[in-house]
Amino acid sequence: MGRSVYCVVTAAGSGSRLGNPGPKALVKLAGHTLLHHALRSLEPLDDLAGVVITAPGDHLDAFTAIARTASLSYPWKVVAGGTNRQISVYQGLQGLLTFETGEGIVPAKDPEAIVLIHDAARALTPRAQFQRVCSAVASGCPAVVPATALVDTVREIAGESFCRAGVEITPSGATPDRSRLRCVQTPQGFAGDVIFAAHEQARKESISEDGALDDALLAAKLGYQQYFVAGSMRALKITYPLDLKLATWLVENPEQE
Repeated sequence: MGRSVYCVVTAAGSGSRLGNPGPKALVKLAGHTLLHHALRSLEPLDDLAGVVITAPGDHLDAFTAIARTASLSYPWKVVAGGTNRQISVYQGLQGLLTFETGEGIVPAKDPEAIVLIHDAARALTPRAQFQRVCSAVASGCPAVVPATALVDTVREIAGESFCRAGVEITPSGATPDRSRLRCVQTPQGFAGDVIFAAHEQARKESISEDGALDDALLAAKLGYQQYFVAGSMRALKITYPLDLKLATWLVENPEQE
């Protein structure tokens, strides 16, 4: 591919829905933390020039220790995340700017750089998915999102449309055509100048107290077209205890999906 690749690994989230009192990235999966698995999944990626891990401010030492023991071959650093994902990604992007660039390595903010934003909670994302995203950005797509087809029927619900106290409220809303719907995953990939401009503009606009949940949507607000590549069931977001059980099975059955 020949283009410098950088990655922000967002890992500052809480593990409360997994029943863990601390950061989700420190939850164990098959003997290692989710963070360890996520960092190792980046190991075979071509042209990887630097990785920034965003961590809770009071767990920087623990995250640094995990990265050290993972024996990573690429340059990395740990920075403090923020109060929401958008702030954490912005902090990670700033961290990318401080990597020293050698001969043939372009800085992260350059249009020729490829910048990935990846969730540590998608700890088992296969190498092929990273490569698909990087190849699409390298071919000229400014914002690339891996996605999988939706298997459930989806209903739009307005107001209180559930049965309460034995009284059924008439459901309202439409049933979207699921053939046009996709579940989006990470890593999301961008030309370097695109993702930096998107986050800088989002900070100016103060999008919301909770922040933006999807980086490609920030790029779309600036007028950049989103492009989609195939995702993978292995890139599931580990959020609930059942997800952790499924992820454990996937680790034990690496050829199955």
